Amino acid sequence: MKIFRIAAVLVLAALLTGCSGGSIYSNYRELEQLMVIQTLGFDRTPGGVRLSASSGSDSAGGGGGGESGTEQSGSAGVARLAAEAPSFTLAEEKMQDYSAREDLFFAHTAYIAIGGASAKESLKPFLDYIERSTDLRLDIPLFVVTNGTASELVLGAGGETYDATSVLRSLERNIILRGDGVIFSAAEVVSSLDENGCALITAVKSVKADKAVKEAKAAELTAIPDGFAVIKNGRAVGSVPVDCAKGVNVLQNKVGPSSVKLRVGNDTATVQLDKCACRITPMFGGGVLVGLDVKITLSAALSETTGSVGVQELNRALADEVERWVMQVLDISRSLECDFLQLGKVLERKQPQRLHGASADLSERLRDIYYNVGVEAEVDRSFDVGLGSSE
Repeated sequence: MKIFRIAAVLVLAALLTGCSGGSIYSNYRELEQLMVIQTLGFDRTPGGVRLSASSGSDSAGGGGGGESGTEQSGSAGVARLAAEAPSFTLAEEKMQDYSAREDLFFAHTAYIAIGGASAKESLKPFLDYIERSTDLRLDIPLFVVTNGTASELVLGAGGETYDATSVLRSLERNIILRGDGVIFSAAEVVSSLDENGCALITAVKSVKADKAVKEAKAAELTAIPDGFAVIKNGRAVGSVPVDCAKGVNVLQNKVGPSSVKLRVGNDTATVQLDKCACRITPMFGGGVLVGLDVKITLSAALSETTGSVGVQELNRALADEVERWVMQVLDISRSLECDFLQLGKVLERKQPQRLHGASADLSERLRDIYYNVGVEAEVDRSFDVGLGSSE
């Protein structure tokens, strides 16, 4: 019994002193030693890849100059780094080697931007890296930079006190609140590609910040929505333009209180969308799918008008505009033979026997089906502001 007590004390002492080589705290680091990376940029290069990173304004990053194959810039509040290497893992290690003081910490990455040209070539190396990495989460939102490289946005966005993280966070918040776009995570993109080979990724355009904010410096960049990049078989093959991107929200029943400018005769009016319901029903002929019946009902509130407009004309103008969004999105899907809206999954749930397998092969049938789109719109809460009589 005495020997057993002595052995137990020795084991306990070893555990408390941290002598065990398998201790979970063997890789412990103080928070002050970490540079928390919050935004990453992925680009392809002739020799491999270019990885760009920004720490965000709430993660102190060191200054310092660049070294061979790396770049580093920033202030006491923001750090920006970039490195080129044959693979992302090697680029990550290279950035760590030349980081001024802190250990790079990627587990809190909030956004990933992908260069437009690189997305057109192939997304496979980027998605593979995200899926296999032990540092990155699969729920990270993805963006495609349509007019440049991801590195230009990550390294050039913001100023001394804010960076690409703040820019993308603001853009994400505005898109969600207005409901005029959809943000897709890496997990959603991968899942959609696995199911039917198609997906959407939110597209952004990098622009000079001084075009939107007078106080911004000319060299600073910001990001604005640019519709969606259409992904098929692992690469970007087309796009949904920003002027009809709301059609994606309508077809997926994710409309928010976004504003819509309408032309009503010689006058213009601005309305704010309120409620929207979209019902998609398959149409059959000879036992096979021949078309889709799309019925949309929505309501909106009048915000502004430049003249006196009739209620019926206003309703008709809104219905025509929403129908234009929807038809343009559906036509893009059909022309690319790409079910990026996941309509096959919706149809298969409604008709599991007659449309078995539609979630996987609807893309191949799109050219052979037609669309019957009908929109009913009602503008209410007008309070007689500039409205003429109904006709």
